[in-house]
Amino acid sequence: MTWIVLRGNRSRPVTFWCVGSLLFGSGLLLVGLRGSIPEWVTLPAANLLVFIGYLLHIQALRLEFATPWRLIWMVAASLAFVSVFEGIRLGLGDILLRLQFISLLYGLMSLLLGSLAWRIGRLYNSSNAYFVFVICALGFLGFQARFIELINNGNNGVTPDVMATSIITAQGAVIGVLCSIGTHFGYIGMSLDRLIRSETAIKTAKLVAINQSQEVIARLDRQRSLGAMSASLGHEINQPLTAILANAQIAKRGIDQELFKPSQIEALLDKIIHNTHRANLIIEKIRGFIRPASLERRSIDLGEIVRETALFVKDNAFVHKVDFIFSIDGKPLLVLGDAIQLSQVLLNLYRNAIEVLQHEKQRKLYISVYPGENEIVTTVRDTGPGLTDEALTRIGESFYSTKEDGLGLGLSISKSIIEQHGGQVIISNAEEGGACFKIRLPAHSHLLT
Repeated sequence: MTWIVLRGNRSRPVTFWCVGSLLFGSGLLLVGLRGSIPEWVTLPAANLLVFIGYLLHIQALRLEFATPWRLIWMVAASLAFVSVFEGIRLGLGDILLRLQFISLLYGLMSLLLGSLAWRIGRLYNSSNAYFVFVICALGFLGFQARFIELINNGNNGVTPDVMATSIITAQGAVIGVLCSIGTHFGYIGMSLDRLIRSETAIKTAKLVAINQSQEVIARLDRQRSLGAMSASLGHEINQPLTAILANAQIAKRGIDQELFKPSQIEALLDKIIHNTHRANLIIEKIRGFIRPASLERRSIDLGEIVRETALFVKDNAFVHKVDFIFSIDGKPLLVLGDAIQLSQVLLNLYRNAIEVLQHEKQRKLYISVYPGENEIVTTVRDTGPGLTDEALTRIGESFYSTKEDGLGLGLSISKSIIEQHGGQVIISNAEEGGACFKIRLPAHSHLLT
């Protein structure tokens, strides 16, 4: 029945458990047929099947910890059991000792099975595993009660029959039946617990893989953007480097001609140090933009990010005669987020707008940042032709692009980044004409309250 119930979750542990149960039950059935079939079948063969059934049950639980017994050890244990059992039965001919041996051994095996169930319960917080432990503990107590009864029989000189009836024997039989049924119900529950854990782990792994893939794609998109940004970046770095070179040359001529006082030389050196730091900050900003990094949330001024990102495309905008018109609230507009990822979103919108506007007569890009109700709203609106109905419906989907050579990933990545920040991207056509991209992010001040 366990095999049928778990037909959709038949793993190696389930196979071991069910085969062990089949052997266990077959052994008990042979014992019940004592007198109808040869004794060598009802005694050594039957008990060997029960013993192997116990071994396979234990093996099924050991597989939960990935520490299964080696097959050769199990075979050796089975041969050792048969040897001891037959030595007592045929060699010594002691029925009482044989029954004591069986009761003690099966009791210890029930205890071992229960201890494994207890460990599984603690490891996975599984109530089903704890249930199996309780059932095995009852089985252990039943076998020990039978063992103690047999000891007392030996002390009193009584030699019981294997099928002899007594209160303890009857209690043991009832406990045995209940334990056999109970452990199967518990094991079914443990198997279903394992299935749920496995499905949860798969879902978690898929989610992690998706997040990692998105981060890789986002980083590649940032690296691809460097080509379009190269002119602006070169201009930004060239300014402090030119200043450093000029100040160093002036200082050198002044020192050679002994024209400068120490204070004047010190002032020139301070300027060189200042511009060196400035160039280093620009380089670090570029490195931070393209290197892989996890989401680092901190309080940032979105208005400042909007202006700084525009510097990356300043030369490109100048070449195509695109005017950036900013309307930013004077006070800090704080959001909780990753400055690099938000810069990537804005950079994507700026570059797309410049490409659209380079063929238009009116080439203006209106960028505004203002506080809303518990949110900071950023709008990027161009004076281009706007978006078609199909584009409005599908834009932002992965691999959909309105450009012939577009990959269709930029806006998809941007939407994903904004959603990770708890925000929303709204795409529409503006009443004044052109496309309008509105980004709504939770205000940091609201989050703190």
